[in-house]
Formats: sequence, C-alpha cells, structure tokens
Amino acid sequence: MIRKIVATSSVRVLHAASNVLMLLLATNYLGSEQWGLSGIILLDVSLILLFADMVGNSLVYYASKRNAKTLFLWSLLWLVSTILFSGLLFLLLKRIPKFSQYILPDGFETAILAMVFLSGLQGIQLNLLLGKEKIKIFNALFLLQFVLLLLAFSVMIFILDERNAWGFVFAQMFSYAVANLFALVALFNQKLFTSALPRATLRELLGFGTITQVSSVVHLLNKRLGYYFISKTLGLGAVGVYSSGVQLAEGLRLIGQSIALVQMSAISNRDDKEFAKQLTLQLLKLSFVLTLGGVLILNIIPASWYGMIFGRDFQEIKAIVLCLSPGVLALAANAVFSHFFSGSGIPTYNLKASFTGFVVSVLALLLLIPYFGMNGAAISASLAYIAAIIYQWYVFRKLTNSSLQDLLISSKDIRTILASLKHFMRQQQ
Repeated sequence: MIRKIVATSSVRVLHAASNVLMLLLATNYLGSEQWGLSGIILLDVSLILLFADMVGNSLVYYASKRNAKTLFLWSLLWLVSTILFSGLLFLLLKRIPKFSQYILPDGFETAILAMVFLSGLQGIQLNLLLGKEKIKIFNALFLLQFVLLLLAFSVMIFILDERNAWGFVFAQMFSYAVANLFALVALFNQKLFTSALPRATLRELLGFGTITQVSSVVHLLNKRLGYYFISKTLGLGAVGVYSSGVQLAEGLRLIGQSIALVQMSAISNRDDKEFAKQLTLQLLKLSFVLTLGGVLILNIIPASWYGMIFGRDFQEIKAIVLCLSPGVLALAANAVFSHFFSGSGIPTYNLKASFTGFVVSVLALLLLIPYFGMNGAAISASLAYIAAIIYQWYVFRKLTNSSLQDLLISSKDIRTILASLKHFMRQQQ
C-alpha cells in the first residue's frame, strides 16, 4: 500500500513542479489578461469534462467486476454524446452575448470541445488501468502527459512565438493526443479488453457514476465559481492573478489526491468495512500532516518574492494563497473522505457535501467579493471546502462509529507508517 502511495505521490510532486514551471512561463510571457483567458477556457473544459466523465468513478469501481471492452465503449459513447450536447449548448449561449462573454471566450468554442474529447479519452483509459490496480502504468501515462504539455508550451512560447491563450490551448491538445496513443497501446498490452467478466451496461455505469459526477460538478463550482464573478466584476487580468494564486495553493491537493487514488482502488477491491475505516483514518492523518507542511512553506515566502518571480502583475498572489490555506487543508481531508464514500459504493454523501459547500460558496461570493475582491473569492472557496468537510466527517463518524479521538495521531499510526516505509525501502534495495 505505502509503495503505491509513494510512487503515486512522487508522480504528483513532479506534476506540481511542472505546474509551477508552467505558471512561471505563463505569468512572465502571457501576462495576466491572456493567462486569465486561459483560466476561463480551462474552467469551461473542466466543467464539461465532469459531465463527460459521469462514468469515470464507475470505471474504477467496475473494472474488476465487468468486461473492460464494454466499459470502454460505453464510456466513449457517453463522452461523444456529451460533446455534441455541449456544442448545441454553445450555440444557445451565443444568443445571449451579455451572459456568454464572461463564461465562453469568443473563437475558442471548437478548441474547448476538442480539449474535452482528448482529455476525456485519456481519463477513460487511465480509470480502467487504475481500477485494475495497474498503478505503475497509470503513473507513467500521467507523467507523460504533463511533461509533454510543459515541452509543447515551451515550444509555443520560445520557438513559435505564440505567447497567448492559443499557444496554451495548442500545447494542451498536443500533450493529450500523444498521451492517448500511448494509453491505448498500454490497454492492449495489458490485455484488458480480453476479459471474460460480465458485460457492463450504461445503466449501471450511470447509476453509480451520476451521483459521483454531479457531486464533482458542484465541488468544482465551489472551487472555481469565483472565476466567473471576478471576470464580470474585475476583468480577465484579475482572473489571471487569482487563478495563479489558486494554482499555487491548490497544487498541494496532490498529496491528498495521490493518497486517495490508491485508497479508492484498495477499498473497491475489498469488501471489508473495518479495513476501509482504519485505512481512511490513517490516510486522512497522513494527508493532513503532509499538506500542512506545504501550506506553511507557501505562507513563509515573502510577498515581494511572488511579485519578483511571477511578475509585477502578480504581487497579490501571497494574499490569495493565505486566504486559501484553510481551504487547502480541508481539501486534503475531503479527497480522502470522498474516495472512502465512492470506494464503498455510497457516493451520495459526496453529493450532499458538495451541495453544502456550494450554498456556502454562493452566499460568501455575493457578500465578500464586493468588499474584498480576489481575496473575497479565496475566502469564499475556503469556507465552502470547510463546510463540505464538516458534513463528510459527520456522516463518516455515524457510519463507522468513529470519534474525534480517532482523528488524533497515535503511536500506532506512527509505527504503521514507519514500518511501511521500512518495507518500501527494503523493496527498493
């Protein structure tokens, strides 16, 4: 278990480092307005992907229970259907220019749909590999995509001189296209399509995945709704600054995500409630402590350094990071709890937690942005994350008969982690 977590976390650390390099390139060569435009495009892609990936968690859950070929085909059909529906929705939105100008950048409609397809296709393939506990291959393909993105973005800036949102979009599409080819080869090499397991149905995939993905849609809105508010009230330049602060602070969520990915794979492949409870509590503590260390480091960095590193337009990043810090710690716990509920086949609680956060987010945005601007958006996001995690803990406690004392780090937790690390080191020798 710890070996898979360390391997996955290592890849996520590299991903975070790559994101920081991407951020440096973007803030210094694209500027706040073009980077803000890129942020709106990515948010649109992410929102559509959440609907396209309505069966994503189902793939992880059913990969060991259903025929992989039928899982892949149903998922691909759903992805294409979502893209077609999104295209029609774009046409309708364009008839309301006063509304669409803040959420759908003009001229990028086709590019957004292409990015959805390429990213969604990779997600399908990675989820199948994760569900089969092919963690090494999963990590390798994940690593390949973001390395290609960094290289392609560098080519766009320094060789092709595309120092705008289009350069970022083209780099994204190239990285996903190449990564998809390698992922498809991996699926065939692992002979996942030759399984004799029962055929999957779209009904069961959506039955499990719909609740999870609606929850994810609301969760994303909790995190990113502020982009649209800032775009309307402060402009794209402010979105660029705010998104940079968010990217830095939320980069720490990779810790909880890495741990939770392995956690969900382990829980969904076993039918042991006590195992799921103890594993979740131990990983929750590990995720929180490691994330806390990263949060402290980000907040120790002087504000002047942020302006020096990312450019004069981005001096306000430090304040945004500070306001987001409580929320980032909540996200560390949220990832572990969410994957506990999904891996246990009860994702309804994630949906309820996300809606709890969403209500808090909307109210806070309306109240805080007029007075505190970008910092108000950051505080709103933190409040939404904290509200969601309070609800998740309440439900987890009732389902597993846990208590607040279980959240304290015990000597047993320390011994377990140290023993696992020693075992991991012996395996590497």
